[in-house]
Parts: sequence; C-alpha cells; structure tokens
Amino acid sequence: MKITASKKTLTTALSRIQGIVEKSSIKPIISNALIKAGKDGISVSATNLQIGMRATYKDVKVEKEGTISVNAKKLYEIVKELPEGDIKLTEKENCWIEITCGKDLKFNIIGLPPEDFPVFIKEEEKGFVEWNTEKIIEMFYLTAFSISRDEANPSINGAFIENIEGNKTRMVSTDGYRLSIADEPLERNEMLDEGLLIPQKAVMELNKILMEKREEKSLFVQATSNSLLIKIAEVEFSIRLIDKKFPDYKVIVPGEGYKKIEAHFEKDKLRSALKRMSIISNENNRPVIFSFNKKEAEIFTEDSEMGNVKEVIELKEIISAAFKFCINCSYLLDIINVLEQDITIEFNAEEENKPIIVKTFERNNIKYIIMPMLMD
Repeated sequence: MKITASKKTLTTALSRIQGIVEKSSIKPIISNALIKAGKDGISVSATNLQIGMRATYKDVKVEKEGTISVNAKKLYEIVKELPEGDIKLTEKENCWIEITCGKDLKFNIIGLPPEDFPVFIKEEEKGFVEWNTEKIIEMFYLTAFSISRDEANPSINGAFIENIEGNKTRMVSTDGYRLSIADEPLERNEMLDEGLLIPQKAVMELNKILMEKREEKSLFVQATSNSLLIKIAEVEFSIRLIDKKFPDYKVIVPGEGYKKIEAHFEKDKLRSALKRMSIISNENNRPVIFSFNKKEAEIFTEDSEMGNVKEVIELKEIISAAFKFCINCSYLLDIINVLEQDITIEFNAEEENKPIIVKTFERNNIKYIIMPMLMD
C-alpha cells in the first residue's frame, strides 16, 4: 500500500476513532486502525469488539492498493505533530509502515498483520430504516446524562430504545435513582418491538459522529437481536448491544387518576438557585429540601461541616396545596440543563416518598422521574 493524503484528512480519520480503540489491551490488534486503500480512496476502521467504526475518504491519492494495520493512537500522535502538507504512508516488508512528510521527515513504525483485524461489520442491503438525524441527536441529549456509569450493572449501563404506541420510538435511561424518557416519531423498526439496549460508551461515540455530521438530514439503521448498524454519509458505525433485560421502568411511571400537585418554575430562576444550593449540598451529597406554600417555594440545604443555605423562589402560579419533598440537587440540575422551557414539578399528594416528576408544558414527549430522598 502507498497513499498520499493531506494532514487534515488523516487527522479527521484518526481523531474519529480515538474513543473506540483500546489504549492497552491483551489483544493488541484492537489498539490498531485498519487502513485499506482501493481505487476509490481509503477506508479507516477501528473496533474494540463492542463498538466498530469504518469511514471512507476519497480525497486521497492511491499509488498502490493494499491494507495495513497500525497502532491508532501512535499514528494519530505522529500525524498531529507533522507540519501542514501532504503525508505519505507506505507499506514496507514485515508490516512496517513508513510515514513521510516533505523531504526531510520520516517515521518508521511497526504494524500488525491486517488479516488478523476482526471483522465487525456484517451487513445486508435490506432491513435499513431511515431516521431523522436531529431527532436522534436530541433523544441522546435529553437522556444520555442519566445512563448509569456502573459497568458492573450492565442492564442500566446503556440507553434503552423501543417502539411505543402512536408510531413513536422511545429512548429511556436510568441510573437507579432517576429516569429519563424521550419520545419521537421515527420510522418503525420491528426489532425495536422488544426493545434494544445500546451501551453507554457506544451512545457517547455515536453521538460525536452524529454531531459532526448533523448537516446530514438522515441516518440509516439496521437492527438485529444483538447488534445495531448505523450509516450516515461516509461513516458506518457498528454496535454490539447489551444482552441484558432493561428494568421494567413503567412500574415507577405514575399513571393517571391520583391526586397531584404541580408547581411551575421559571427555568433560569430555579437553575440559579440550585447552583447556589450545590455549593453546600455537593460537598457530602446532602439532600435539598423543597417546601411549597401558595406561590412560593423555599429551598434549603445544610451540611454539618460546611453550613447551610436557604432561598425563596416565587412560583409562576399559586399551587393547590402545601407540600414538601427532599431530593438530590444534582439530579434536578442535570434535567434543567438539557431543557429549554420552564419547568413543572409534579408531586403525588396522596402518598409520601413517591417519585417526583419533572416536565414542561410545551413538550409532552419528555418526562423525567427522580426518586426522593428520606427527610432527616
């Protein structure tokens, strides 16, 4: 293989895969990028056996076709430090790769046999559905923050996606203490009838690509019982799904018919107040107490080592009855940070310690649930 490409092209290709490749592994080949040169340009692939990405680049001069496998992190570091201009990659004997820029600069690094690189994209031309790119980006944005980071509990270490009534697709995430739900009208995929669980790392890496390619109106999705394949422009993304059952989240989503009280906040006022609360509450994960009466909400937190803070906020409307609850300040602040509209907090007036619901009047396709903390 012998190619010439601009620094910009190689930097883009290699930066995209840095979050996927394993930095250290007992299987060195998955620390590598696979670069394949053909008559139409090059493809650059990477996988950690759970996530895989392949992208094609046509603005490359291919002098000799072939395939190399080279450490992705080291090649990226080299390319970043090279001066602007064309860069040549040349395959040598025994998997060595020569990297040159201009007449005076040359690297030689050791690769691995490309035939050892895992095959991670197995696709059929049929079975793809077209989804709106912006809608998927927004669903990730509205739910990804509450995915559990606990890899020891894989059933909640991802975003759950399923078909629901009304020809809509739902994305749900939870860390066991809060729940995020976002619904969007997307083309139906039969494999989502039972729901699929996308790993947290895959959500983050896929979202990076979607944000980069958000000018593309559509992406194309093919789902099976254990994998998800996404195509957007020149990029293909393969995900091995989590083979665990997502918790039955619907049992904690309150239905209708119970007595509820709603409090309406101006988003910016509430966010500012919670940021001030968090100065004290975050020190030792102290709870924040909300006390509501008529058209006011008193917010209070204290820490025996740090002190206390109290603030009164005016509500947008008079509430129907006084009530009080106690929650983790950070959970509510995370929700407010992803919403653009004013906030409504719904409280169960019939039973204590029931979930708190956070939503907006403007958008009924988004709902958040926070489990309250016990009062001291």
